[in-house]
Amino acid sequence: MSFKLLLLPENREVARKLGIATALMFTFPIITFYICFYFIFHGKEEPLAWSGFAAVGAANIVVAGYVYSAFSESDEDFLKDQKRMFDNDESGPRVGAFKQRTD
Repeated sequence: MSFKLLLLPENREVARKLGIATALMFTFPIITFYICFYFIFHGKEEPLAWSGFAAVGAANIVVAGYVYSAFSESDEDFLKDQKRMFDNDESGPRVGAFKQRTD
């Protein structure tokens, strides 16, 4: 697989989402860590540990958002392909329970 597949017109929306998620995965936990370390947990005991927990939580938020966006995509292209596959025999010979008897 190459990078050129992401630049195809049908994959551009997915590539955009992947790029945004990658950028957020790199920046959001680091920013969260430093904001928590210097401003929120500065006077408390073990600020490094609490800031690390906050950064892990930020990374999990990014992953959950990416998964949600992936599952909320429409399935119309997949459903069209499935309907076309079962409407005619262009996809190949039918086997098993889908085989038509000719005798």
